[in-house]
Amino acid sequence: MKTKHTKAPKTNTTATAYAPSHWTREAAGKIKATAANTIPPFNLAKLKTLMPGWHFWDWWYAMNERNQVANVGGYTVIVGLARPVDDVESANARMVFFYSKDGLHYTAGGYLFGEKRLFDDCQEWSGSTLLREDGKLQTFYTVAQGVELNGNWQTRQRFATAIQNVTVSDAALVIDVPHYHDLLAEPDGRFYETAEQASLREVKFPTAHSRSFGSDQTENTCFRDILYYKCPRTGRRFGLFEANTGTEVCPAGSIKRAYIGSDRFEPEYEPTIDDLKANGCIGILEFTDDENTFVEFMPPLLTANLVTDEIERINIIDHDGHVYLFCVGHGNKNTLVTHNNDLSNRDYLLGFRGKSLFGPFEPMNGSGVVVQQKSLGAPYAGQEQNQQYVYSWKLVPTVKAGVFDCVGYANYSTNERGQVVPVKSAAPTLEVRIKGLQSDIVGMKYDVQPVQEAAPQVTPSDAGTPSAGGYGHHE
Repeated sequence: MKTKHTKAPKTNTTATAYAPSHWTREAAGKIKATAANTIPPFNLAKLKTLMPGWHFWDWWYAMNERNQVANVGGYTVIVGLARPVDDVESANARMVFFYSKDGLHYTAGGYLFGEKRLFDDCQEWSGSTLLREDGKLQTFYTVAQGVELNGNWQTRQRFATAIQNVTVSDAALVIDVPHYHDLLAEPDGRFYETAEQASLREVKFPTAHSRSFGSDQTENTCFRDILYYKCPRTGRRFGLFEANTGTEVCPAGSIKRAYIGSDRFEPEYEPTIDDLKANGCIGILEFTDDENTFVEFMPPLLTANLVTDEIERINIIDHDGHVYLFCVGHGNKNTLVTHNNDLSNRDYLLGFRGKSLFGPFEPMNGSGVVVQQKSLGAPYAGQEQNQQYVYSWKLVPTVKAGVFDCVGYANYSTNERGQVVPVKSAAPTLEVRIKGLQSDIVGMKYDVQPVQEAAPQVTPSDAGTPSAGGYGHHE
C-alpha cells in the first residue's frame, strides 16, 4: 500500500472571485408539504433487506468522470455504509459494496477495503466512488473518530481516499485491497471549522433552548460526505462536501441580512445563542495532482448561517445549462423549529440552481425543498418508529430528459421470510422531474433488490466478521 505524508491543505489564492450563496431563514421559513414534494406511501413488501443481519444506509453509485452511473466491466456498483443490526451505537460503521449485472439485483461483495481500516479505531462515513479512466476505482470518504474536547464530545472527521484495481468475470466482480490509501484533507480552521473550534464555542456558549423542541443545535462539527466532481465546462476536478464555516468566510456568530432574507422578513430579528452557532455550509476543494491525492481548499459555495449546522450528502447535477446543488437536512436540526413545530421530524432534500459551479445559487421551489417527509410522534423517536421513513437522498442522471432518479435508504425493510423488520436498506427510488427552479415527484420504483435466492450472496457470518474467503479481496 502506497502512503504519503499528509500535509495541511493549501488555500487556493484565486478563490476569492465569488461570494458564497446562502440558504436563508426566509427560504427555510417557506418549507411546507405539497403534492409535488411529498414522498408517496410505498409498499414495504417490495423493499427487501439487502444483507440479512446488517443495516445498509447512506449509499451511492460508482460514477464515471461524466457524472453518470459507471459501467464497471459490465456491472453496476453501489457502495454504502453497513453495520451489524445488533450494534446499536453505530460504532462499526464501515463501507461495503454490491454489484449487479442487470442493474436491479445486487450481490453483496463485502467490505470495500477488506479487513483493514485506515485507522483501527475509525468509522468509515460516506463519500463517493469514481471509475477512473484507467479502469481503477477511487473512493473518497470520511474517516470519523470520536474524541472528547474541552469537556464535550465531538467526532473528528477527515477525508481519505483509496485507489483499487477491479477484476471482473461472468460470475463476479472483485475489488482488490487498496494499493493507495491515505488521508486527503482535514479542516483548516480558516474556511472550514475544526472540531476544536466547535468544542470551544460550545463551552463558551452552551446550548440554551429546551431539547423538547426537537432541535439539536449543540455545536456539533461537520466535515464529511465528499463528492468527486469534474466540471464539464473546464475539466477542473473538485471535491464538494458538508462542513461548517471557519473563521474567514461567514463565521459562526456573524450576523448578516443576507443570512436572514429580504428586508421585510424578520425586520427586527435578534438571534439566540443557538442561532448564532448554526453555520452549516457546502464546501469545496480542488484536486491539484493527476492522482486526486492532493488538494487546495476554496471558500464555501453556500452557507446556512443562522439556520442549521448540518446540511448533508452534497450532490451536483449539470442540467439545462445550469448547475444544481443538492443536500439533505433534518428539521430537528433547523433553528426555526423552536417556533415552528411543523419542522419537527420533517426531513428534506434541498436543491439550489446556479449559472455556474460558483453560483450565485437560488433555492428551488422557493424554500429549496425538492423532496420531504414528516414523521409523526416525538422528536427523533417518531422517525425511528415510522415504517415509511426514508432519508439521505441523492439525485442521479437518467436517460429520461429532465427526470432524475432520487435514491436513499429506508429504516424498515422486508426480510427473506416476508417479515417487516427495523433493518435499514435501499429505499424505493423516486423519479424527480426538474424544470428550471421547479421540481416534482413523478414516479417511484423498486430497483435495488438483493439477488434471487438461487444466486449465492456474500454476507458476514457474524457481527463485524466477514465470512471466510467470501469478501472478494485479493491480499
